[in-house]
Amino acid sequence: VESRITVIDGTSVLPRHLNKHITSYAQATGTAAEKAASLATPLEMAVSPDGATMYVAAMGSNKLGRISTSQLEGNSFTPSGSNHVTLTGGLPTGVVLDPTRNLAFVTTRGDNGISVVNTSSLTETGHVTMFNPEPAVVKNGRKFLYDASYTSSRGDSSCSGCHIFGDMDHIA
Repeated sequence: VESRITVIDGTSVLPRHLNKHITSYAQATGTAAEKAASLATPLEMAVSPDGATMYVAAMGSNKLGRISTSQLEGNSFTPSGSNHVTLTGGLPTGVVLDPTRNLAFVTTRGDNGISVVNTSSLTETGHVTMFNPEPAVVKNGRKFLYDASYTSSRGDSSCSGCHIFGDMDHIA
């Protein structure tokens, strides 16, 4: 399963593979470097007011990714440790920018929290959790479905890649 973001440019629809650093799947397992650079299960995105930078909540890799929109459009983006931050709460699903203060607020489903990220330094500067009424079995099981860093040697895919939000296709 490839994690992709699609660029829609006028009449063109241009899918972009987010993990081009993985050049071969011939080996059964990936490397630590591949895993560290991967972005999995991109969900919500936010674009800076000048249109130059996009931030993506990569749920499967527990990261907030920062991508140059011109590199994304030109298909020259390759993830690396310098263009994402791993969030302590895990499983980010949403992102909102506060460009005047160089901040991003990111929801984390791993712990039902919100991470505060400094977009200039791309570091997590704060994190707060909220009450979560879900039973422990649901909270504890979430990582097995969504966390590609937990279930994938390359960090690029999880069970949710095929079973989006736990749904079944009933084909097998």
